[in-house]
Amino acid sequence: MTLPVRLPPRMVAPAHATARHFSPPFWVTVAGAWTIFGVLHGLVWAASMSTPGEAMRWSVPTALAVAWLFAILTPLIFRLTRWVAPSRVGWPASIVIHATAAVACAALVTWWRRLLLARLAGWPSDPYVPTLLYWLDVWLFVYASLAVMGHALAVRRRYVDRTVRANLLEAQLSRARLQFLELQLQPHFLFNALNAIAELAHEAPHAADRMLRRLHALLAISLERSGRDEVTLDEELAALEPYLDIQRTRFSDWLSVGVAVPAALRRALVPHLILQPLVENAIRHGLSVRQGAGRVIVRAERRAGRLMLRVEDDGVGLPREARGNDGTRREGIGLRNVSERLLQLYGESHRFELRDAPLGGVTVELEIPYREADREDTPRPDLVTSRDRVATGATIEAQPIEDPSTWRTGEYATMVQSLPARPIQPDGVAMTSSPMPERQPSGSFRAAPAISQRGWLGIGALWIVLAVFWTNQMVLYSASAHPKDSYSWLGLARLQVATSIIWLALCPAVFALARRFRMDASNWMRLLPLHVLFGLGAGIVHTGAMQLSGLSRLPVFSPGNMNPITGDFFVYFGLLAWSHARDFASWYRMREVEGARLSARIAGSRFQSLRAQLRPQFLLSTLDLLADLVHRDVPRAERLITRLADTLRLTLESGRDATASLKQEIDLLQACVETHRIGIRGGVQLVTNVAPTALALRIPSRLLCTMADDLLAADTLNPAEPLTVRVEVERVADVTRIRLVGEAAWGARAGGSHAWWRAKR
Repeated sequence: MTLPVRLPPRMVAPAHATARHFSPPFWVTVAGAWTIFGVLHGLVWAASMSTPGEAMRWSVPTALAVAWLFAILTPLIFRLTRWVAPSRVGWPASIVIHATAAVACAALVTWWRRLLLARLAGWPSDPYVPTLLYWLDVWLFVYASLAVMGHALAVRRRYVDRTVRANLLEAQLSRARLQFLELQLQPHFLFNALNAIAELAHEAPHAADRMLRRLHALLAISLERSGRDEVTLDEELAALEPYLDIQRTRFSDWLSVGVAVPAALRRALVPHLILQPLVENAIRHGLSVRQGAGRVIVRAERRAGRLMLRVEDDGVGLPREARGNDGTRREGIGLRNVSERLLQLYGESHRFELRDAPLGGVTVELEIPYREADREDTPRPDLVTSRDRVATGATIEAQPIEDPSTWRTGEYATMVQSLPARPIQPDGVAMTSSPMPERQPSGSFRAAPAISQRGWLGIGALWIVLAVFWTNQMVLYSASAHPKDSYSWLGLARLQVATSIIWLALCPAVFALARRFRMDASNWMRLLPLHVLFGLGAGIVHTGAMQLSGLSRLPVFSPGNMNPITGDFFVYFGLLAWSHARDFASWYRMREVEGARLSARIAGSRFQSLRAQLRPQFLLSTLDLLADLVHRDVPRAERLITRLADTLRLTLESGRDATASLKQEIDLLQACVETHRIGIRGGVQLVTNVAPTALALRIPSRLLCTMADDLLAADTLNPAEPLTVRVEVERVADVTRIRLVGEAAWGARAGGSHAWWRAKR
């Protein structure tokens, strides 16, 4: 099921953070990279010859042709890497398949290179097998580098997918929190308003009627705009008017309310129902406790792209314990709710302040970004896909979050801009939160995890294995290419062991360069040439070290060193890709944990919203009935107001904690049922069958009342017909079962038997 979700309008990200980086198509990237390598390889090859100018005529075309063959093979190797990933086929099968494919690739490239040299350079064709053995390690390194790059791209893709998923979960968490904060205002405000109406039921029934109808209008407006985190200031003032009318009715002899809002600012966007709790706080705490007439003024002004809203009163001022700039210091749900909603909507881009007015009273001032409802650059809903767009407050249709196709970023996700995650806040009360930090510059990452001691042992073991492989490779090559010449196995082994030692010493430097110059969508085109130079430098360092140690007599740039320099180049890129893949895998696991925590917190916030939720149809119907009863049956109206107020009070109390005792839940259900019986459903009653020992059992807050709402609102029941809501608690083995049953007097069952909750003791 697709649910509409209103994403919170946080601070708009700066332009440099929202700019999309140019990323050419994948095949263009592959072809371009291999072309650069081919040209570079051909130039180095020609420079190593005795006549570079003449050699360049065939070295560059040959190197380009070999590079383009690898460009064709690259997508196939990437796809094979995904198909035979160890997570899908297991490590043994994956290693066997890759080894077979690598040898086949080496055989193909060797044939192609021999053919090119024979045609372009006029070289006599060397025997195929010796040539294959001589270049085997290089072609295997090329294949291995491509396979590791393919794995790094796949891991990067999953990491970005999980990053996008975490951002969507963040938006859902903010939506769930805002929904709870909005729902929390309803019982709080209604409870206070009903207490005021109860005072007028006897003395001024017409005034009570007017207040009830204005309360009905205010609640209807709130429900109509439910899910809209921001409305225009004009709409907010219109929603405030019913409340002001209620207060004028109560305090007609001394209360004066003024609105000083320029017409030019009435299109500005403000949080929904942000003014009502501020005005209520001013009247209740500032004016109702003083002697004489009082005044409340609502003001608005614009200052350099910021909207300033002020609610001023000339009351008694802040009490000593509430003095300060933090609006949450004063006890009460209203101001704390305002503070939390502003924090959710605007993060650090808002100011909320309470202070003593210079001439007496209190000034409540809040400052938010100025945005107009008809702003031309408001994004279309279908374009809201990332945190940058989440920040603009557009409305989107939330797709099922567990379906990757709804938020997947693409085939090769290294071309997708990195999306830094919002830090996970400690679990706790859902209405508390920390502001979203400014977005980090694109291309920045979390700290890369350090390589463990076990990891370094594995790297050392790998180079030992490669030394053995190289030694046997050279033995086979010497035996096949020069069967009559004598060679020293110990000398060959010494050369290969030295190569492994040199590369083992180079590994920390390669990993440091990989972390310092991390490639991603925002910088890969700029950093790739730099890593090409680093790869070439690794080959020069290796061959230079071999020459300085006396193990090799060949100059660094010589035809005989083209094999090790080429192999070193791809060893560097293999290590570079492995470093990227390792870091992305670590960040992916962190994203998985983050997603699980966000999902848990979303569930907690939604459950908290459920605890604060009131059935709108029941409230509106009850208010309509009360408006009629204050004229013809005042005692019943008083009883109904009292029980409805009790229901609201108990709802507020139960919403504070995730669990409540069974006795508290039954008390809330009793108040709810009695409110229905006195009000809109006269034939309902509650029957409980609960052992005294079970009353202390802890269950989810407001669970029974929420489930009873379905029975009390059943369309198949006539409100005039008797209905019994029965709660039964029984012990079965080690399980306590709570059953809620609705029974009609004529024998029908209203909704059947619902075993809503089970708990083991």
